[in-house]
Amino acid sequence: LLERAGDLDPLVHRIDIVTTLLRAGRVDEAIVNAEAALDIHPTARVRATLGWAYFLAGRRDQGISELEHAVATAPDTLMWLAQLGEAHGLAGNQPRAREILGELELRAHDSYVSPYFFAYLHTGLGDADRAIDDLERAVAQRAGPAYSIKGSFLFAPLRAHPRFRALLRAMKLA
Repeated sequence: LLERAGDLDPLVHRIDIVTTLLRAGRVDEAIVNAEAALDIHPTARVRATLGWAYFLAGRRDQGISELEHAVATAPDTLMWLAQLGEAHGLAGNQPRAREILGELELRAHDSYVSPYFFAYLHTGLGDADRAIDDLERAVAQRAGPAYSIKGSFLFAPLRAHPRFRALLRAMKLA
């Protein structure tokens, strides 16, 4: 269906196809599609999604570079900053991930920061319990794309955790 939608409106749906491919574990296809999307429409969302495609393909430095471009392109979009922090944490750069976590915590003093974004960072830092605490708050607040928790490749490290499975059951997704 997304491929058909992409035929009808290639700018809008192309990156949704990439995200779906990533969720399905079809990383190489996702990269090809994301690179094509970047050529047509170099938005922060496209850069971030391409960054994750590279990252999941084992091209971590290239993935982090694209996530940094996403943050630079849309510096007020905290989702890209949080995802950059998750990538740094997963890549073993804990100091940078903690620095980004601190930046989000500071911003939360002055404005709303979705607990969903903190879940990205805590996932990257390997703190599953805190990440799930954040996801539970996000679901309770209906914050962020909580509906996509089950299929999100960004929360793959949490999938085996009993509390994560319990959260999916509570959401009627398991």
